[in-house]
Amino acid sequence: MKVDVSKLVITEVAQITAFNAAGELEFIMDEVQNGTINNTQEKTDITGRNGRKIASLKKNKAVTVSATNGVLVGGALAAQTGTEVEQGTFKVRITDVMTVNSNKCSTSKTAVGTAGDEIGALYIKNANGSLGTKLEQDATAASDKFTYDPATKEITVTGIADGTEVVAFYDVEVDSARISNDSEKYSKVLKLYIDVVLQDSCDTEYAGQVIIQRADVSGEFELSLGGDNFAHSFEAESLAGGCTGSTNLWDLIVYGV
Repeated sequence: MKVDVSKLVITEVAQITAFNAAGELEFIMDEVQNGTINNTQEKTDITGRNGRKIASLKKNKAVTVSATNGVLVGGALAAQTGTEVEQGTFKVRITDVMTVNSNKCSTSKTAVGTAGDEIGALYIKNANGSLGTKLEQDATAASDKFTYDPATKEITVTGIADGTEVVAFYDVEVDSARISNDSEKYSKVLKLYIDVVLQDSCDTEYAGQVIIQRADVSGEFELSLGGDNFAHSFEAESLAGGCTGSTNLWDLIVYGV
């Protein structure tokens, strides 16, 4: 059946999927808040006598795809930084508030680091919530020293009243994913599929897909942190040629649902 594309409105960007040159999935963006495909071309006027425009020279088409996603997408972040999503055990630093009882308290997690200096420092919490006296980790507890046993997670102090809160900042190992923004690596070139929903003047819905064979992902992006409206911005520029030899900057395919 022939699809009439004379009067169509794009009502929704369903998702953006990206694949590398080997055909492996890099990421899926499926909470797209908004997106644009911006097409430009240069036009140079050719003039004749008395400055009359007699023709124009058109060249250098360019296509930029931009989108804002409502959730953080790790694979997209890796594409923007030119790295990979690593799975493994990595260190993070936590803040631990503990209450002293009989000159003892325990960390909520096992601190890791140099033996005998896993925590390094302990701070006595003042009544107003600020951090006061600093104690240093040592082999023996004293007025300004404390000990720590990572096997039991127990901290030993001396001369501190029961009920006193102390605060420690220390590293723990967690099973996690890591994306590193390596200063010597740059954003990737990927194949993009942008799935959209379209509607004609008779309220008939169609599915559509914009295919960009070679999309040079921009390394300039923004993560809006905090608040109710988190946003992960994404931008890529379409490239022609490459190993496919295609001069197409994009293809739009519209089909019935």
